[in-house]
Amino acid sequence: DALLPPGVYTLHDLRAFGRKKGWCPYFLARHMLAFCNVLVYNYQYLLDPKVSGLVSRELERECIVVFDEAHNIDNVCIEALSVNLRQQTLDNAG
Repeated sequence: DALLPPGVYTLHDLRAFGRKKGWCPYFLARHMLAFCNVLVYNYQYLLDPKVSGLVSRELERECIVVFDEAHNIDNVCIEALSVNLRQQTLDNAG
C-alpha cells in the first residue's frame, strides 16, 4: 500500500511528511517510487548500472520519467557503456 495520498510532492513535502510521521524521508521517497506516475529524476539514478540496480528497480512499470540536468546525458551513456582495455589484454586474447 502507498503511504502518501495521491498528489504532487516535492522533496520538501516528503521531508515535512516524514518528520510529521517519524519516517525517514529518504526511505519514504524510495518506497513511493513504486507508486509514481510521473517522476522528475536525476538521470544517473536510471542510467548508471551500479546505482539503478539499487534505486530504480522499484519504479512503476508505466511511470513517466523526466530527467533533471540531462544536458550531460550523452557523455554519461557513453561512459556507462564503455570499457577500458589495455593493449596487453588484447594481445593475450588473440
